[in-house]
Amino acid sequence: MSVKKILVLVIAYALTMTGHFCLAEEMTADQVMQKVQSVYADKCCFRALFDQVTVNISMDIKDTFEGVMYVRKPSFITLDVQAPERQKVVMRGRSYSVQFLEDQTSVTGEIPAELNVENFFSFFTNIGAIDKNFSFRFPQRPKDGDNGLIFLELTSAKAAPGSYRITLGIDSQKFTINRAIIYDALGNYNRFDLTDIKFLPSIPESIFEIATPK
Repeated sequence: MSVKKILVLVIAYALTMTGHFCLAEEMTADQVMQKVQSVYADKCCFRALFDQVTVNISMDIKDTFEGVMYVRKPSFITLDVQAPERQKVVMRGRSYSVQFLEDQTSVTGEIPAELNVENFFSFFTNIGAIDKNFSFRFPQRPKDGDNGLIFLELTSAKAAPGSYRITLGIDSQKFTINRAIIYDALGNYNRFDLTDIKFLPSIPESIFEIATPK
């Protein structure tokens, strides 16, 4: 292949990629979210690999977790944590359960209404109704070109102003949610990065249950 042909291919590829991001930049935040909603609209469930980073600034603590996330509409999330310690975290609407698999102990509790799965995590569990719980805007840094992400900042319609904020990283081509960062009022945060997202026709009920120790 001649140098001229190679240059033409490189330029064509660069123009294609540039044009794609220009399209995203021309869209409003609401239009980006509508694209996301159209992707998830007819899907009941998905599975993804996750990497989670939890940072407590005041205590200078940083924890990392990895595993598999399962999500089912409208209010079910399970985190099958593989590392650093095997555990299963289940959130069903306004309740949560955590099972530590090594010693088979578990804890359960109620999640505050403003933080329950139906509201707080609706960017995963019920994207079709997300505009009932949040408004959207582009943050100061609206994209990450290296990772192909468009960022949206969500403001809760139900929680007290300033109590927390959420930034979503949206795949600029597939319009799936690949990143979610949840900040509290003190600047502490949880960051979820999702990869290998697979939409599923269903997920067994057992995935969202904590096994009773025998």
